[in-house]
Amino acid sequence: MTNPRRYQHAAAAGAIVLAAATIGALAAGLYVPACGFAFGVLVLVEAALREHRRVNRAQLECEWARRRALGMTPPPLDPCCLLSLHSHGQAHDRKCTGTHSLAQFIDQLEQQQKDSA
Repeated sequence: MTNPRRYQHAAAAGAIVLAAATIGALAAGLYVPACGFAFGVLVLVEAALREHRRVNRAQLECEWARRRALGMTPPPLDPCCLLSLHSHGQAHDRKCTGTHSLAQFIDQLEQQQKDSA
C-alpha cells in the first residue's frame, strides 16, 4: 500500500504546478483554461488536505496504541473512530479508541437474539 504522505506531496506539487499554469493562462488572456486550471488547484488542494488529515489520524492512533500497550489508559481520541464520525455514533470501527469493541457488539447482538427467542 502506498504511503499517504506520498499522495499528499504529489497533490501539493500538482496544485503548485496548476497554480502556475493558472497565472500563466491569466497573463496570456486565456480565461477559460485558467478557470479549468483553478478548479484543478482546488481539487488537488482538497486532496492534499485530506491526506494530511489521514496521516495525522494514523499518527494519533499509533501513539494511542503505543501508550495502551505500555499499560497506560489514554483517553479515547475525538472522534473515537472514523466510522463513528460518519455513522453519527451508531457504528464503530475495529480500530475504535473508545470503550466500544467488536466483541461487545457481537455479545450485544447475541443477547438480543436470546431475548427474542
